[in-house]
Amino acid sequence: MRRRATPRRGTTEIRALRSRLRLSQLQFARLLGVSTETYRTWESGRRIVPDVWLNKARAVAATNDPQRLWSLQALATQLGVHVRTLRDAARSGRLAIVYENRVVFRNLIPRATPASGRAFMEQYYKRSYSRFALKPSPPERPSVPPDWARQVVRIREKLQMTQAELADQIGAASKAVVYQRESQKRKPSPVFWGRIQELESQPDSPAVQALPLDAPLRDL
Repeated sequence: MRRRATPRRGTTEIRALRSRLRLSQLQFARLLGVSTETYRTWESGRRIVPDVWLNKARAVAATNDPQRLWSLQALATQLGVHVRTLRDAARSGRLAIVYENRVVFRNLIPRATPASGRAFMEQYYKRSYSRFALKPSPPERPSVPPDWARQVVRIREKLQMTQAELADQIGAASKAVVYQRESQKRKPSPVFWGRIQELESQPDSPAVQALPLDAPLRDL
């Protein structure tokens, strides 16, 4: 009975890195700068992956990870636009962002994925700077009621959630985001209020499902 060959060093990891990015062997080989045949010998285990190429594969995977959150400055450099363009897009709802659980000068730090940056470029930026295309309007945003603090508490209690659970359901960085709104320390943004309303409209159940991971995470 033939014994299965033991995978060579680096084979399993380099295959996992490619799978995480959802790339073909050809696409990943091009990102690494090697021939497809050379890459295939590594992933098949016919040859050991040299440390220099394994390290490069790790770096490429980290840079191109679709779930990685970038600072707006780094993303602007990557996209070839001014960082003010992305900041304005985030404020208007054209760029999907999330916030770190840290503040600078009492402001939360926004971050965005490369996918959301590309979506902004395709849907808004290119059309906005075209002489022929109609200028796209920003997404319609719900209005925040004057008694927003009381309403947030009401909805959270209706859903039988803690502040941390509600924050997780709407994609906020931490329960502090919910606490600030309930205590009237910070007025909800239209995006925050839209998320709250969307969550309330779901079927009443002790286990309310989280909003889709690909839903826009804008200014909460």
